[in-house]
Amino acid sequence: MAKRRRISARQRAAREADRRAAAAVRLAGARLPRSHRHSRSHDAAVESSQPARTTGGGRAEDGVALSVCASGCQVCAEASERFAAVRAASLVQRRRFDEPDRYPYAAGKHTLHRSSCRQIQQRVGNVGDDDSMRMHGALTRFAHDGTFGSGWATHMRMMEPGEAAAWVKERTGPRGGARYRLCGICTPVLPETG
Repeated sequence: MAKRRRISARQRAAREADRRAAAAVRLAGARLPRSHRHSRSHDAAVESSQPARTTGGGRAEDGVALSVCASGCQVCAEASERFAAVRAASLVQRRRFDEPDRYPYAAGKHTLHRSSCRQIQQRVGNVGDDDSMRMHGALTRFAHDGTFGSGWATHMRMMEPGEAAAWVKERTGPRGGARYRLCGICTPVLPETG
């Protein structure tokens, strides 16, 4: 009888990861996510309304393809309300970005920044306020691919000191452990908690 060898923690973790990946593949094949489930008529509408290139060269100045669906695309019509909501929230953050004295803090999902941080300038400062053909192409990419472009959307929040203090407080554990990070680039000072 062969002697069984001990398995290291690393080997156990690799086997567990492989097992979970295989299970995820099986589940994905069995049931598509809600956003990908379509009726046959909807699939036919999507196939007939694939993005068409514009006649004016097909590219914007910044290299973004100017593709829009044919009018009446159901996928774009269904996504337009959500697109408008994300865009409006991003424009509010962009306006806040223009007032760094009033909104000195910014936060992503887990990281607190100063509003003058270069990462914030890249993610919020580039949000445009135009309603050009580029935005229609962004709607198409959002509706069909679920793509959030940095030219029209941001997930960063510009905050006043009180809002930043509340953000830090809700991300501090019951024993005082921090569930957030401070940006290593701009090294913000923690806001006063009141």
